[in-house]
Amino acid sequence: MLRFGFLGLLAAFIAPAVAQTFTACSPLNSTCAPDPALAMEYNWNMTNTTLDTTQGVWNMTGEGISYLNNYAEFTIDAKGQSPTIQSSFYVFWGSVSVIMKAAHGQGIVSSIVLESDDLDEIDWEWIGGNSTHVQTNYFGKGNTTTYDRAVWVPVSNPQDQTHNYTTVWNQNELQWIIDGQVVRTLPYAEADGAGQFYPQTPMQLKLGSWAGGDSASNGTVQWAGGEVDYSQAPFIMSVGNVHVNDAQRNVSSYTYSDHTGAFDSIKMATGQSSISNTLTQPPPESVTQKFNALPSGAKIGIFASVGGVVIVLLALGCCCCVRQRKAGRKERALADAEWDKSNSELLAYRNQMARGGFAASSIPLSPNPQYAAASHKF
Repeated sequence: MLRFGFLGLLAAFIAPAVAQTFTACSPLNSTCAPDPALAMEYNWNMTNTTLDTTQGVWNMTGEGISYLNNYAEFTIDAKGQSPTIQSSFYVFWGSVSVIMKAAHGQGIVSSIVLESDDLDEIDWEWIGGNSTHVQTNYFGKGNTTTYDRAVWVPVSNPQDQTHNYTTVWNQNELQWIIDGQVVRTLPYAEADGAGQFYPQTPMQLKLGSWAGGDSASNGTVQWAGGEVDYSQAPFIMSVGNVHVNDAQRNVSSYTYSDHTGAFDSIKMATGQSSISNTLTQPPPESVTQKFNALPSGAKIGIFASVGGVVIVLLALGCCCCVRQRKAGRKERALADAEWDKSNSELLAYRNQMARGGFAASSIPLSPNPQYAAASHKF
């Protein structure tokens, strides 16, 4: 425990707690496209759903993830891997809950990150070799001049036990919660700059793991617990459930109206978001479901049509059978007649033999005169 307390203190001074410092467009100095809103509450349970990347709701930003034993598994088994997934949608205040197990492994970092376009950020980060604590952290507008915002909070064996990690976020305060118990609270006014660097703009959700022990920064390697030993791979972060509640409703997108990065500069477009529309679409119906949804008249018509087809097929089958039987009877009659003829000839032959009808004297002479003349010569 003292060891990890020392690592946490060390991180405050020399380790970049790996703030997400990249954005495709910074609204602090550019005019950026609107961010698609979630504007609803939704639950992804890995027992019957996945973090589907085919619908435009989630994007893969690293190697793929797999699904096994009711978990989404983020696996590192070789250097350079960083399995990560991020939402296409944004939330503006609200809550995020993730039920998960962190990855084992010295130097391996598991993370839940909420991040905005102007680099406001809320973090949960687990070190693979730390089985007693998780780091909570925040950043505002990409400010990394100091690393004294991290707070390590106790958690029981996060690599082997499943816990519910929840972030509740509004314009007044930010809470980190483990299994229903608040472990840290950050009031708006107590954030850096008297609230200026309080996370306060629409955020995406990112889940993943990465090898902090492979960093070129010695500070990061020490913060992550040391270099990664890949002979101990694979290192697996397991996510069982993701629950997201955007505080806004009937909003299609969020737009920065100026370059201040203040929450009151965010404009919300009214309407249903494309993301919520995708998520609320019913799954494709099975044939049984489509049939059950038909009105009674249509079902009767289908049954009648099917019955008619069956009757026609049966009738055709009967006709074929009758024809085949008639042809068979005719062939049998012909065969019987041929047999009777052969049998009669055989009987006649036998009778003739019995009467000596085939002796030499009984054979009639040929009427041919040539043969007759020849017989007289003898």
